[in-house]
Amino acid sequence: MYSTELGGIMRSRNPQPHQPSWAAPQRPGDDTVVVQPPRKRKVGKFVGFGCLVPVAIFFLLAAIGAAMGGGNKSSNAGASTSPSPTKTSAAPTQAAKTTAPAKPTPAAKTAAPVQASATISPTPKQASADARKKAAAILEKEDQDFRDFLAKGEDVVGTPQYTSWYNKAVVGLDMQQNAFKKADAYFTADNEPTDLLEAWRADNGDGNAAITQFGSDGLSPDAPDAATRKDASDCLAALAKADKDAEKIAKGS
Repeated sequence: MYSTELGGIMRSRNPQPHQPSWAAPQRPGDDTVVVQPPRKRKVGKFVGFGCLVPVAIFFLLAAIGAAMGGGNKSSNAGASTSPSPTKTSAAPTQAAKTTAPAKPTPAAKTAAPVQASATISPTPKQASADARKKAAAILEKEDQDFRDFLAKGEDVVGTPQYTSWYNKAVVGLDMQQNAFKKADAYFTADNEPTDLLEAWRADNGDGNAAITQFGSDGLSPDAPDAATRKDASDCLAALAKADKDAEKIAKGS
């Protein structure tokens, strides 16, 4: 009895060692159950589905292409039966070619002569011969008065009488332009020879300026000298031009 119990205790304290899964299968009657490794089926399923997807897409694209090809053919067939818009639109173009170009109106042809006549300035009126001669006589007398005054200055230069002559010369002989105003009064706005009157006033003014310069140069202790002689020559040349302006006024040219 004690030996039987002792044998059971020894067996419970020394259990049989665990056999690994890669070892040889146990014989029937062993207590240990052999577990077979699981099969790898999931990988095969994924590979199968991966092959089917491209095939399905290929057939789907083929079906869509066939449908679109049929639609294009039907549209082309419909387009061939419809009338051509190019041929129908050619009619207005030909009609436009047949229309005659616009001809200039008679009013446009006559417009040029009207403009040409508008640019022609009217002929200026001429003052009477008597008015022209009287105005010219006033201007020529003014020129001669300047010559007479210059001659007096040349006579008294370098003498005590020169001071009195000098005071009038430097102020100006005709600052009010009385001669010009009297001559201009013989004309109206329609017949006034404006260019000739202005030319006389400019030349007569140059003569007056030369007399004033003569007065300043005559104060030199060496006067009369080359400077005063030049001033006198310039004065006489300017007055000669003024006389010619007055003669043109008298002639009306």
